[in-house]
Amino acid sequence: MTWELTRDPLHLGYLGLAQGAPLVFFQLLAGVLADRTSRRRLLLITTTLTSATLILAFVLIVLGLARVPHLLVLAALSSTFRAFDEPSRMSLVPQLIDRERLRNAIALGSIPWQAGRMIGPSVTGILIAAFGGTVGFGLAAIASCTALALYSRLDVREEIKPGDGRRVLAQLFEGLSFVGHNFVFASLISLALFNALFGLSYITLLPVYADSYFGMGSTGYGLLSAAHGAGSMLGTLIIATAAQRILRPGIVMLWAATCMGVALMMFSRSPGMAVGIPTLALTGFCSTFYLTHVTTIIQQTVPDHLRGRVLSLYSLCWNLLPLGGLVAGALAAAVDARFAVLVGGLLVSGNALVLMTSRRLRSLR
Repeated sequence: MTWELTRDPLHLGYLGLAQGAPLVFFQLLAGVLADRTSRRRLLLITTTLTSATLILAFVLIVLGLARVPHLLVLAALSSTFRAFDEPSRMSLVPQLIDRERLRNAIALGSIPWQAGRMIGPSVTGILIAAFGGTVGFGLAAIASCTALALYSRLDVREEIKPGDGRRVLAQLFEGLSFVGHNFVFASLISLALFNALFGLSYITLLPVYADSYFGMGSTGYGLLSAAHGAGSMLGTLIIATAAQRILRPGIVMLWAATCMGVALMMFSRSPGMAVGIPTLALTGFCSTFYLTHVTTIIQQTVPDHLRGRVLSLYSLCWNLLPLGGLVAGALAAAVDARFAVLVGGLLVSGNALVLMTSRRLRSLR
């Protein structure tokens, strides 16, 4: 909608800033709030506000009243509510499932996201072509209202500890200090951070590979994106069905991270689609395989009174993904896209191999 109103790429940059900045600014604060209040109530409030924002956007566009400032403000509001939504929603998961089934549940919970990456852009693109951009906001509003109805039926017993008199910033620094002084949690966060900043940053450069290197244009871009999504989906399904049979998840997690980096390095030198598609599928498989283990181990071992703050820091890693794209773009401009992806894969594998030397991480279960 922003592009249709302006035809100016600079305004797309403003839109990205409006969407990304609130996530970075409010994510850690949201984690503190998730540890101080009822997580279910916080989830209901944020989902209600998100639904209202999407409905307002839909109405403005239908009535022809939407302008770029409106879209920027609504995008910023939506991202702000999302920042407060993620820690509370993730913190509720261990209260909804038995500990021994947590890994299966986390894997199953990621299936809609993986499937959305594969089919979402295609389906939405067809709908927008047929009915215009308004349909996107309408579907998003319906989905958000449906989520609100489902959340309202959650029956969760929450033990909200009385306030200890400390201020929000003091509790925020407590969470950061906990991660900073705990080698295991700091290592798990670093695995996610390296994936977001250096591993998945290749997504920004896929159009270069599809068009300039492989000569396949938009068709090649779609195939490459689908390959990564298919690999991710396969990894998710395997973990969801065989999680209990993985005896040494710590070692599996670190080897999967190493393999992801190696697969990215192989993709960086791909001569064509015949090599690019399977290596990207392997990248997606390894990425999902090890990140699901990271999420599960954090959920199983973090103290509940710090859960919101630790998970908000974990979520923040994924909201830094655009920064990784910026780094990859700068490297591609300075050298080329192949070099940028190669460096990203090298850093992911290097980080995992360094952490592999830790007996504490290898013995995680």
